[in-house]
Amino acid sequence: MISLEKKQLVLIEHYQHNMSQRQIAEKLKMSRNTVKKYIEQDLAARQQDTRNLPITDNYVTSPAYKKRNGKKRALTNTVMKRIREMMKQNKNKREVNMHKQQLKIIDIHEKLLDEGFKIGYTTVRNFVNREEKKEKEVFIRQEPTAGREIEFDWGEVKLFIDGKLRSLSMAVFTLAYSNDRYARLYESETMVCVQDAHVKCIEALGFVPNVFTYDNMRTVVKNFIGYDRFITDGMKSLSLHYHFQIRLCQPRKGNEKGHVERSVEYIRRKAFAHRDTFTSLEEAQEYLVSIIEKLNQRPHYLKEKTHHELMLEEKAERAGSLTAAPFDPAELIELRVDKYSTVTYRHNRYSVPEGHVGEYIKLKARAEEVLLFSEGECIAKHKRSWQVHVWVMNIYHYLNTLQKKKGALAQSECLSQAPKQIKNIYQRYYIGNEKDFLELLVYTKERDCLARVLEVITELEKNPLVQLTTEKIIFLAEQSAEVRTVLTGQDDVASQSLDNLSSLAALFHSKGTGVVH
Repeated sequence: MISLEKKQLVLIEHYQHNMSQRQIAEKLKMSRNTVKKYIEQDLAARQQDTRNLPITDNYVTSPAYKKRNGKKRALTNTVMKRIREMMKQNKNKREVNMHKQQLKIIDIHEKLLDEGFKIGYTTVRNFVNREEKKEKEVFIRQEPTAGREIEFDWGEVKLFIDGKLRSLSMAVFTLAYSNDRYARLYESETMVCVQDAHVKCIEALGFVPNVFTYDNMRTVVKNFIGYDRFITDGMKSLSLHYHFQIRLCQPRKGNEKGHVERSVEYIRRKAFAHRDTFTSLEEAQEYLVSIIEKLNQRPHYLKEKTHHELMLEEKAERAGSLTAAPFDPAELIELRVDKYSTVTYRHNRYSVPEGHVGEYIKLKARAEEVLLFSEGECIAKHKRSWQVHVWVMNIYHYLNTLQKKKGALAQSECLSQAPKQIKNIYQRYYIGNEKDFLELLVYTKERDCLARVLEVITELEKNPLVQLTTEKIIFLAEQSAEVRTVLTGQDDVASQSLDNLSSLAALFHSKGTGVVH
C-alpha cells in the first residue's frame, strides 16, 4: 500500500469512524506519530484558502519529506561576484562582435580554480544557467499586413556548370504576408547584383512593397557610428526611385526577417537537392524559375489559399505603386582603349571595335552584360565575365586588322572565342585561305545574316560534288528562299548545273592538288 493511500485511510478512519490516533495506528500498523502528523496537517490545510495559491489539494498530494535548503559552502558571495564579472566580460565581447572569444563555462570553472577557489564544475554550471535564464529574450509575434513588407537575403549554392563546380549566390525575396518567393542566381554579391535582383523581383511582382527588410550586409549598410547605421548610396538611389522604405534588422537578429531566413534553406533544398548539374548558368536560372513557380502554387500553412493567390491580394492592395520606369542597375566609368583595342574593367579585358585605340570611352557594367559607349553611341556589347584576367573578344571588332595581318587569324584569341559555327566553318573549309574567310565575315557583319549564311552552307553540304567557296555562299545568300530551293533541288537540270559550276570552281580554285571534283 503506497503512502498516499495510507494517508487517505488515516483521514477516513479518523473523521468517518471516530477512531482515536492509537486505534488507527494499531489497525493500519503505522507509527502513532505519523498518524498524528497526517491529522494535524489536514486540520491546518482545511483552514487555508488555496484558491489563489499554487498549491494542490491536500487529499491527493503524496506525503513528502521537507526539502532541505542547506547553505552553499562553495558558492559564496565572493565566488558569485567573480562569476558575474566574467559573464559581464562575455556580454561586452558579444557587443563588439567577438563571439568566438567568449569564456565557456568550463573556462570560467578553470579560472576560478586558478584563483584559489574550491568549487565543482556542476555548481558553476548551474549558477551560470540560472543567471543567463534571467536575461532570456522575449519575442513579439507579428501579424503581417498585405503589401507592406518584403524581406531579402543571400544564400550560397554550389552547382556543376558545364562540368565545373562553381559557387553561386542566390538572391531570395519573401513577402511577409503571403510567403510568396522570388529567387535568382548571381556570380557575385556586389551592389550591381543587389540592384539587379531588386529590379527583376519588382518586375515579377508587378508592384512595390512599402518596406524592404535587410540584415546589415555591406551592400546595404555603409558604416556604423555607435548605434547609428548609414545606408549605402546605391540602396538610397534604388529606394528613392521606387519609393520604398528600408528597415534594418538589429545585429545578429536573423529572427527579425525570419520569413526569408527560412526561404533560403527551403528553396535551395527544393531546387538543387535533386539536381545540381547544368550545361550553363542560363539553364540553371530557368530551372530555378520553374521550381519557384511550383512552390508558390502550394497552399499557405495558415491560410486556405496558395502563396500566389495571396500575392495577388498584396498586388491589389498596392495597386499603383509601380509608376516609375525600371531602374538601371549599372556602374558607369570612363576607360582608355589600349593597343589591343580593349578596355580593362575589374581585371578583365573587353574588346572595342577598331578605330578607337588611345581614345577614352565609357563602360556601363551590369550584372550580366557590359556596354561600351563612344560619343553617346553604343559601339559594343559583351556578356560580363565575373572571373579575373579573362579576355572577352568579338572577332567582328578586328576584321580590318586581320585583313592586313591574315597570318594572325589562326591562333588569335578572337577566333578562339568566336561562335562555334564560325570556328567550324574556318576549320572545315578555310584553313590556309584566310582571305576568303575574312571576306565572308565582313559580309555577315555588314548584312547581319549569319543565320542565312549557315543555312546556305548546310544546303551546299548536301551535294558532295559542290566545292564550297565564299562566292557561292554570298551569291546564294543574296537570293530569295525560292531561288535557293530551285538551285539546291534534286531535279536533273539543277544537279547538272551544280556539277558544271563545281568543275569550273575546282579548276580556278584548286590548291595545287590537281584534283577536279
